[in-house]
Amino acid sequence: MRFALHNDLRIKATPGASGTCPGCGAELIARCGTKKVWHWAHKGLRHCDHWWENETQWHRDWKNNFPSDWQEIAARDEAGELHIADIKTPKGLVVEFQHSYIKLAEARKRTEFHNPMFWVVDGTRRKTDSKQFQTALADGTKHPTKDGLVQQLWIYDSRLLKEWVHVGVIVAFDFGEDNVWVLRRIKDDWIYGFEYSKLKLVEHISESTPIPDVLFGKPSRRAVRYRRRRSRF
Repeated sequence: MRFALHNDLRIKATPGASGTCPGCGAELIARCGTKKVWHWAHKGLRHCDHWWENETQWHRDWKNNFPSDWQEIAARDEAGELHIADIKTPKGLVVEFQHSYIKLAEARKRTEFHNPMFWVVDGTRRKTDSKQFQTALADGTKHPTKDGLVQQLWIYDSRLLKEWVHVGVIVAFDFGEDNVWVLRRIKDDWIYGFEYSKLKLVEHISESTPIPDVLFGKPSRRAVRYRRRRSRF
């Protein structure tokens, strides 16, 4: 965790600091080593939110785009279980930054609980993902529109797409560049999305404005032939 409470104030982890968890009230330990970003940790291996993942510098870099009082916002579900959103805006939009692997069932549960929300996924975690995704882009179909280029990809050309296509909300893949790739729509086995500036994405979140959408029709003949050819392998 990035923040703990001390005298009712949110504080960052520093050597020797003391604080309590904003969610459960338990005493936290300031972890201030040299290998990981400085953070607060519960004692032992436990965490009050079982959805929580260890935070990386990638998480911090994304969170730093937003005010600190939008970060790590706790809420409880109907059963009283605690969950902490990475970012929650004053308008109620939640953004979750996901670095580690997550099972689809858990991703769906988190999506249902936090909605309205969308995901930003670290596409650099596995060495093969970026290259595989670039191959999917090269083999996909490009649709020029008045608002920019929409790309039509086959789900089975990318492991990332297969893992994230069924969460039911927008997913932005971050490959460590100035743009993310936004998974915006799905129809049958086809994904429709586009490259989009990280800065503009942050603006949409901050200003609570809609992320651009795409209109889709039938897959192109080239795409249908490609899918049939690949399905034989």
